[in-house]
Amino acid sequence: FDGILKAHVMASSMQILSTEECLARARSKRPASLNYYAFYSSFLEGVVTDPALMTVPLDDHMVHRGHGVFDTATLWNGRVYRLDIHLDRLIASARSAQIALPFPKDELKQIILKTCALSGRSEASIRYGLSAGPGDFGITPAADS
Repeated sequence: FDGILKAHVMASSMQILSTEECLARARSKRPASLNYYAFYSSFLEGVVTDPALMTVPLDDHMVHRGHGVFDTATLWNGRVYRLDIHLDRLIASARSAQIALPFPKDELKQIILKTCALSGRSEASIRYGLSAGPGDFGITPAADS
């Protein structure tokens, strides 16, 4: 393992990036042409429209443990197609994965609908998910351990 690490990480090419450098690099890798229009972040408690800022924290258990559930719905002609059925499926999946809902179903629905409205789009694919949440890098989030 040590040899592989040395082959991939050379201290002379490493640098600490400033916030401005991070944003510039992220924006160059996530241009607006990717068609990511809006992202609700429970971490930031709001909607972002800059694709470079559409991120999930590294310590979120969806990222480092794969402990999350997802669903996709369609925004067509300004309406979300069968959202209640999609949310019921998401909630059932969360229950099976032992993921607590961060909000009641009606609030999840409103977050999705408001995010769609803030996107400025009338047609789009909507991807949303729930995770076990942020915490330490152990098996369960820090709040649960």
